[in-house]
Amino acid sequence: MSIQHIVLGYLSASSQSGYDLKKAIAAHPFLPWSGNNNQIYKSLLELENQGFVESETVIQHMAPSKKIYRITNPGRALLKHWLYEPVAPAQIDHPLLVKLQFADHLKPADWFEIFMKYRQELHDRLLLYKHMPIPRLHAAKPQKPGAVDLAASCNKLALKYEITRIEAEIQMVNQFLDLVKVQAGWKGSADLPEENLDQAMPPTIVYPTAGQVFEQLAVHRLDVDELPVLELSGAAAIIGTEQDALDLLTLCGEHQAQGILASTSLFHDDFFRLKTGLAGAILQKLANYQVRLALVRQPEQKIKGKFMEFVHESNQGSHFTVLDNREEAIRWLIR
Repeated sequence: MSIQHIVLGYLSASSQSGYDLKKAIAAHPFLPWSGNNNQIYKSLLELENQGFVESETVIQHMAPSKKIYRITNPGRALLKHWLYEPVAPAQIDHPLLVKLQFADHLKPADWFEIFMKYRQELHDRLLLYKHMPIPRLHAAKPQKPGAVDLAASCNKLALKYEITRIEAEIQMVNQFLDLVKVQAGWKGSADLPEENLDQAMPPTIVYPTAGQVFEQLAVHRLDVDELPVLELSGAAAIIGTEQDALDLLTLCGEHQAQGILASTSLFHDDFFRLKTGLAGAILQKLANYQVRLALVRQPEQKIKGKFMEFVHESNQGSHFTVLDNREEAIRWLIR
C-alpha cells in the first residue's frame, strides 16, 4: 500500500486540488501519512507522468487560480487492482512491547513515568477519536434513494474498532502500572514517586480537525512582475506551530507561489520570542522549499530585543524579513 493508492481513492470520488487532498489525508485517523506537501505533490506528479491522473488549472473569479486533479480510466483500473489484492492480517509492530523485552535495564520508577506518559497519550487519542466525525469520501454522484453508503458504514465500524482497541490498550497499561508498583514495593499513593501522576484524567478536550486553522485565513494571489506571491490576511494570531509552516507550504504549492506576504498579527507571540525556537523552526521549513516570507509590522504589536537583532540579520539574506509597510514588503519579495 502506498500513498498513491490513497490519492487515487480520493480522486475516484471527486476531482480535487492538492491542498484538498492534503487536508483530507492529514485529518483521517486510519491513514499513516501526514499528508504533507512533499508526499502529496510528489505522488500527484508521479501519477500524472504515468497517466493515472490528469490536471487542469482553473481560473477563478475574485480568487486565486488552482490546479485540479482528476483520475483517468487507467487510474481507476490501478485502484481496483490494488483493492482486489489479498489483505494480510496486521502484524504486531508495537514499540512499547518491543522495549518491554529489555525492561530490566530500567528501574520501576522509570517505567512508572514512561507508562503514565504513554497512558496520557492514549487518553488524548481516545478523546480525539470519540469526537471525530465519521471519515468518508464525498462521491461526485449522489447516492440513489434508499441506497446504503457502504464506505461510511465500514468507516463507522472501523472507528468503533479503533476506539475499542485504544480502550483495551489503556487497560493493558494499567496492568503494567500495577506490576511496576508491586515490583517497587509501593503499597499506597504516598509511596508513588509523583502522587499527582496517578490522578484522574483531564476533562474532555475538543480537538480541531487538521487544517481547520487555515480556514480562518483569506488567501489572495498576487502576480507581481510574473512572480506569484500569496497575501494572507485574518483576524487573529493563528500561525503558531511547525505544522502551520507545512500548511503554508501546501498553500504555496497549491497556488504555485514562491513568496508569502502577511501581517505580523497573524503570528503567535511565541514566534517573536527567540527562546521558544518557533521562528527558527518555521523559517527553516520555508527556506528548505525556497519560499520567502515578508511580514508587515503592525504598530500595536511590540517586536523588540533579540528578535529585532534576528530580523536585522535576516534582512541581509533572501528568505525572511519584517518591514513597516506593504509596498516595501512586496518590493523585497520580488527583488
